[in-house]
Amino acid sequence: MEILKKLKEKTILLVEDEQIIRNNIASMLKFFFKEVYTAIDGFDGVDKYEEHLPDIVMTDLKMPVMNGFEFIKELKKRSSSAYTMIVSAHTDTELLIDAIHNGVDRYIIKPVTEDELFEAFEAYLTKLDKVVPKIVNLSSSITIDLDKHLVKVGKEELHLNKKETQLLTLLCKDANKTITYEEIEYQMWGSDSMSLAAIRSVVRDLRKKIGQEYVINVSGTGYRMK
Repeated sequence: MEILKKLKEKTILLVEDEQIIRNNIASMLKFFFKEVYTAIDGFDGVDKYEEHLPDIVMTDLKMPVMNGFEFIKELKKRSSSAYTMIVSAHTDTELLIDAIHNGVDRYIIKPVTEDELFEAFEAYLTKLDKVVPKIVNLSSSITIDLDKHLVKVGKEELHLNKKETQLLTLLCKDANKTITYEEIEYQMWGSDSMSLAAIRSVVRDLRKKIGQEYVINVSGTGYRMK
């Protein structure tokens, strides 16, 4: 199935303080995703997010020290672009409204079933398709397939590595926007501090594949697509 194939290219972070529930949900998630990371609370979740930069974050709502909303707010402060899901036994209307106001993408009621997860992940892929185009046509002869990490120049196919694809995806989310060095560093390396030289190295390698003129340097700020 095409949906499962796409999900197998993605990663997810599960934040749940109850071990039995965490293990049960994680075992279901392993069926869908390439990598499943787990955290025991919000603070651990922030650390795991910065370490792995998952595509999706799924969190419990009621947790000690830092609850689900507080955890998601921490991610937003870090310019996280992850798809956020709350899994909770609470069905209060006020909580559902709070979830909307906190920018939560999906609210799932416990106990969680595989059918509900599949529906939620299908919605994630639908949103992803609307935010980032699958196919980017730079010119009549240059086409980029972000899903397949592939650039086609004329009849020649060139494969993109992970960092090149991450950078292109960032730039293609809004072709008119300049993505700052800081945002590129965080979205591609997380908590690992990278030098400007490391970013330039990725840009240089990318330009060799798609052409020098398409990734524009905005002096002192960052990069944008032409």
